[in-house]
Amino acid sequence: MIKSVSIKFFSKENKYIIYPQLKIKGFVSIASSPYFIEYNLSSSNLLEKILDTLKLSREIDERPKDWKEFRTEYLKGIGVKTMKALHNGSISLDVSIKDDTIIFMPWENKGSKEGFVGFKEDLTVKLPFNSLKEDLIKALELALSRCK
Repeated sequence: MIKSVSIKFFSKENKYIIYPQLKIKGFVSIASSPYFIEYNLSSSNLLEKILDTLKLSREIDERPKDWKEFRTEYLKGIGVKTMKALHNGSISLDVSIKDDTIIFMPWENKGSKEGFVGFKEDLTVKLPFNSLKEDLIKALELALSRCK
């Protein structure tokens, strides 16, 4: 099973929102509580928070019954009122573990209408999960620098 976490970063406030993703069997991954809101994290502290949050990622059987309600609860959980506010000055990074590999996947912020989308070129950063902490921090920093 793939475990994954999403990170949203708001540079104006130096604010990170970190949360696990739930993998719906045969479908997509979705945001899940708990939503951690942190300020002024060093790269080392951010990595630790990501690794701790990855433990909360899991697979589920059922999709949300009401997607509008799900989105409302998601925005409330991360402390943002609208999708426009979520996309205002933020970047997004997903971190996953698959087959003992940690994968840092940057996203491009296309605004509230298009959302966070993948890049045409592969900008992911991959390392063995058991890499040295210093190497994981460098990979995290590189991936964050690739987010737009």
